[in-house]
Amino acid sequence: MFRRFEAELVLPAGQRVSSAMGSVLHGALMERLPADVAEFLHTQNLRPYSQSIHYEKESERTLWRINTLTDEMGAIVEGLLGEAEGIYLRQKGYAISIQNFCCVAEMYDVALADRYFLPDDAPRGAELTFRTTTAFKRDGQYVLLPEIYLIVQSLLARWALYCPQVRIEAEDLAQQLGAACRISQYALRTAGFSVDGHALRGFRGTLSVGFTGTDSVRRILGMLMEFAPYAGVGIKTALGMGAVDADVWKRR
Repeated sequence: MFRRFEAELVLPAGQRVSSAMGSVLHGALMERLPADVAEFLHTQNLRPYSQSIHYEKESERTLWRINTLTDEMGAIVEGLLGEAEGIYLRQKGYAISIQNFCCVAEMYDVALADRYFLPDDAPRGAELTFRTTTAFKRDGQYVLLPEIYLIVQSLLARWALYCPQVRIEAEDLAQQLGAACRISQYALRTAGFSVDGHALRGFRGTLSVGFTGTDSVRRILGMLMEFAPYAGVGIKTALGMGAVDADVWKRR
């Protein structure tokens, strides 16, 4: 089961939040895990969770969002934070308060697939909002642009690993799906992200994509785009990068 948890964070007076604090919070989470669990997670190239920090201007709240892709990881996060009143950030040298922790969304992979493969009409496209810095790595080099193929490839890799009940396999599938996407509108900007004092570059903003191709291709694309907020997109999603919201267009 995919699950999305959210909690409100309250920082000490005078401290400011940034999306790059996701890296610090990840470190604090790892310190609270049993050593064998933390060691296992560090060996995973694609981890069964993603997390990020968001500041809501309207409510003036700092929200911590944690997404999990397996039942086991969901139980671990709920066990760590369900009753926690705060968490100490060793890298910052202070503690933050955790309030109103809860699960705000959940979905089974089969139910998500049924949402797109059972209706009569296939989706027409989607709008992706990259809420934190997003980037990719190809041939050992960072890629700062939102290439559709890399977005799809990232989502397919996570789906294949964590959704064994719904197999989507075809030769050159990522290329087929990427070729069936047409960018119709975008509002993107270059953005930075700090990991252990190292500055990474990527992009943030919105990207609207229309789906073309066969009926089945459009259905797979819709399913993957709705999966994106749980999985994250690109590199270092466990540290707070690649957080995305998705609005899949059923009709347009």
